[in-house]
Formats: sequence, structure tokens, C-alpha cells
Amino acid sequence: MKSLRLCQSLIATAVLATLAACGGSNDPVSATPLQATLIGRYAYSVSEGMSEIVALHAASQSAFITVDTATVPTSFQRISLRNLSSTALANPTTASNLESGATVQVATDVNDANFTADGVQTLAISGNLLAIAVKATPKTQNGVVAFYSLDNQGNATYLKKVTVGSLPDGMAFSPDGSRLVVANEAEIDGDKDFVLASDKSNDPLGTISIIAIANGTPADTAQNLDFTAFDDGGSRASERPADVRIGIAGNDFSRDAEPEYVTITADGSKAYVTLQENNAVAIVDLANARIERLVALGFKDHGLAANALAPSDKVSATAPFELKTYANLFGIYMPDAIASFSIGNTPYFITANEGDDRDDFLATSETSKVKDLALDATAFPNAAALQADAELGRLNVISTLGKNSNNQYEKLYALGGRSFSIYNATTGAQVFDSGSDLEQRAYTTLPTALLGKSQVIGRLDNKGPEPESVVVGQIGTKTYAFVALERTSAILMYDVSNPAAPVFVQWLQNTTDMTNGDISPEGLQFVPAAQSPTGKPLLLAGYEVSGSMAVWEIK
Repeated sequence: MKSLRLCQSLIATAVLATLAACGGSNDPVSATPLQATLIGRYAYSVSEGMSEIVALHAASQSAFITVDTATVPTSFQRISLRNLSSTALANPTTASNLESGATVQVATDVNDANFTADGVQTLAISGNLLAIAVKATPKTQNGVVAFYSLDNQGNATYLKKVTVGSLPDGMAFSPDGSRLVVANEAEIDGDKDFVLASDKSNDPLGTISIIAIANGTPADTAQNLDFTAFDDGGSRASERPADVRIGIAGNDFSRDAEPEYVTITADGSKAYVTLQENNAVAIVDLANARIERLVALGFKDHGLAANALAPSDKVSATAPFELKTYANLFGIYMPDAIASFSIGNTPYFITANEGDDRDDFLATSETSKVKDLALDATAFPNAAALQADAELGRLNVISTLGKNSNNQYEKLYALGGRSFSIYNATTGAQVFDSGSDLEQRAYTTLPTALLGKSQVIGRLDNKGPEPESVVVGQIGTKTYAFVALERTSAILMYDVSNPAAPVFVQWLQNTTDMTNGDISPEGLQFVPAAQSPTGKPLLLAGYEVSGSMAVWEIK
């Protein structure tokens, strides 16, 4: 109890909580003395729809955030970091010590007779070039990337727009700035019922755009890669792994594919792109502008003790939620964010396994509660007990997987892995999954007051803490990963120098009530010491619900 009270006290101060302080002898701790401290925050006149994505402009010592609210749509804003010091914030949940700069309304620059903007999705910065992804009206039409040049004060000058695919989402510059790679998610139009027919115009092709950049000037057109060769009957159909999911029965893979997030290797040779709903990663050969292969991510066995989960939102919040195992229950990793790194000569990518579905877009929902399904008696001999609300009854699962010839479910597939995973990028093999570690740490670290919040207990039956984002950075000789949990409003830091055995370092959180402070981390950026205004590594974090941006210094 003493260690639990210590954890609660640390959360209550809204600075940080380290599980190293409350884990005891069985909790591995990093040998490094690194600690992250909250030193900066922008929270003046912010609201939901701000700060979802954040990027650093080193020359002007500024951060740039996306802004897409009802009153200020399709924009970005500069936040000055010039006067940032290494002093910890005295009142972290209320402080706003960072000065805001100009807000740029992107729609003013990109709208014309052929294009109408409907919001910004993400932004990225390389040198003095800022790129921001803009979706079209309707979203099934091709979006654009708007480019701006930044001066040493962070002032933005519009350069051009480049047409890409439908609903541009994740983007990444190559480290040398010679390319911008864009994941075009191409979601189904939510205003129409999806019907498989000869006209599939409301389900555009998922694509990956590559924009060449020479001397800071983007090309006028993008090179677009699609997945049609991997369709049934296509020239590369045999290369599509069987476990790559097609969510809509009978759909073309190329239309079902929804590229979500991009990371590029340090040498700029490869891009790794998550296909979230398809439970896969596409590896792109950038030199030859070719989708090299698809990696199926497989399924997580929640029957194993290491993969126990808390699947019901109808349990008491007066104590940490109990993690349980269930035979024939599997998780579909469905990662959102992805990051890449190398250890020695071996490349890896790391995924935040959020989970997702298309229930917003389908006439018939693709998910169901377990209690509403007919379970096979052999696979689930205790079906009645399992379908109770306090067990699996409330859990959302994919209704299109796991049925036998009698239309009964032999296996159940839940959304997301409630974890982060690390893969050997050469072989595609998973070398590590965090199992139940994120849930275990969340539910034993959060005080009861936060366990009972709807963002926490209310999501147990649907993706749990929801690992949303992940970034990787090197500090000294070690490599660290930062994993953002959307629903518990926390960021977890791990030493991943040994990719097969990551070590937990620190729990970062800045809210005591899920109302004040920083709520629902979305976009992260690691800033190496050489680019940092304080001379120490930083983690920039954007929070989509509170609309705030936080700066954590690591030393």
C-alpha cells in the first residue's frame, strides 16, 4: 500500500509518476538515471481540435501545431520555445508559459474552383519547409499537401499545393529532406451506405504519395503508389499474406486498404506505412518508388497469461481492474502510429496498437458485443458465464471473423492489441510485444479518482487505454520509445536499446481529474539535444481533447 500511495501522490502533483518508484523488486527499472520533467506548456485559449499534431522548427525555436476548430478551421499555429528554461512548472495543470505566434489559415491558400478544404490532418517540418495535409470536400476526393517556407522567426510564406490521394493522413520527411511520403487513408464516405457494386466511387483507393524535394522546393506533382497489383487476380496477388485483413467481404484489397501513418528509416531508403484496418504494414522502397512488400501483423492470443486484459466496463473502479485470460479470444493489433530505428545493423519498426473499425461508414456495423453473438459450445463451453457483462459480454469484437459453418463463433477478435510491438523490419517478425504491460501499469498507477472516469473505465470494453502514438529517440548510447495512451492521458517511456526486452523508465502524466491539465495525447515529437532550445532532449506532446501542447525535458 505504501508504494501505491507514492504513485498516487506523484500523479496528484501532476508532474509525473514513475513505476520504478512503485514497482518493488519484481519491477525491472532502467539503469539510466534519465527523468522527464514538464517545463513548458501552451494552454491559453485552447480547445479540442487544436494541437493534435506538433512539429519543431529548430531555426526559429518554435513548435507548430495543427488547428482545426469550429471557429478556426483548417489552420496551423506557431508556438515560441525561445524563452524555455529547464525549470519545472510550479502549477503544471494550469500553467501556460509558452507564447503563441501567428495562426495561418491554410484554406485561404489552397481553395480554388477545383478544391475546397475540409480540415487539416497533420503537419511535418524539414529544415525551413513546412508541409500540412489538407483533406478535400468531400473527403473521397483527392486531398492536397500545402507547403510553406519558414524564416528564422518562424514566419510562414505559402509556396504551393501538391495534389495527393484521398484523405492524406500521416506524413514524414526523409531525414535528408529529399522526399515527403504521405499516407492517404481513403476512408469510405460516411454520408453513404457502402454497397459493393460496379460503382465504388465512395470507397477510393488507398494510396501512398511520394513528393520529391530539391533544394527545399517541392515538385509540382506527386508520385502515387496504390495496391491494385495485390488485388485478387492482380500481378502481385500471391504476395499478399493471407492474414492481411479485408474488412468488407468481397471488396478489392486496394480499396479496403487504409494507409494511416508513415515512418522513414534513418538512411532514407525505406518507408514503413501502417494499414491500420488491414492489420498490416506496407514496406516501401523509396529509391524505386515501389511497394516492396506487405507484412501481416497476425493476432494476439489473450488466452496467454502475458496477454491478460480487462475487458469489461461494468466493474468496480474502487480497486485496480483485474486482468484476465480468455481462451479463443484474440486481439487484432491494428496499429495507428509507427516509428523506426536501428540497433547495430538491424532495422526495426515499433507500432502503437490502437485498433479501429469502420462502424462510422458502414450500413451494417462490423462490430458486435460478445453477449449478442452465438458462441460455439466446444470452443466456449462456459459461454453463458463468459457473456455476462462483468466478463466478456460487453467487449466489442469484429463480427466478420471467427465464425464456423454453423454461423457460430469459434474465435473472438477484439479491436487492438492494448500494447506496443517491435518488429524486425528485414524479416517482418515480431520480436517483442508489451503484452498486458500497458494496462497493468495504467490500472495500478492511476488513483481511484481517475480509474472511475469514463475515459478509463468506459473504454475497457473497447480497446482499453488505446495506444495512439509512438516516437523513438536516441539519448547518449541508448534508444528510447515514448508511447502515448489516449484514454488514460499518459505517455510511457521505455528503453528499447534491446528490442527484444524493452525496459520501462517513466510514466508521464499531467492531469489529476481528466478535466484540467493535458488530456488525450495524440501527436508526439522527440527533439534531440542538438536541436533543443534548452540544450537537453525534449518530448513535444500535443493533446487532442484539451487542445494543449506540453514540453517535457529529459535529463
